[in-house]
Amino acid sequence: MEITCNFELVEEWYPFMKSEETKKSGRYDTTNLPVKGLGYDKWALVANILLDEAMEKYLDMGMTEEEIVEGCITHLNKPPTKRSRKPKYGMLKCRYFNVIGDKKISASLITTERNSKHFWGRGSKSTPGRKVSKRGRPRKTR
Repeated sequence: MEITCNFELVEEWYPFMKSEETKKSGRYDTTNLPVKGLGYDKWALVANILLDEAMEKYLDMGMTEEEIVEGCITHLNKPPTKRSRKPKYGMLKCRYFNVIGDKKISASLITTERNSKHFWGRGSKSTPGRKVSKRGRPRKTR
């Protein structure tokens, strides 16, 4: 079931400094999560999701909180128009979430888009599997 919702718009340095600058939907997370492909084809996001209707309505229908969040992610993964082929935020997947209040969910998400104009920052590339090039002539070992 698809549940209509949107991302909460936040400032770049929220909650530390308040400003009237541009607002975006969330920010890229630089933590090292145990997700296969993180830093290569998947990147972590942190965002607040605002439901259009109260969560009580969906809970009274017999849905669990996990099903509500999955329905909301399904709505966010839908392309914005019929002609567009890609979702607006990349393919989102929820890692974990906290319910804050009646219409707000704080979520840690995984996306397939590294650099999106809708989020603050940029997804960092993973470095553990990369080979570092050596400069200069190799040293002789005895």
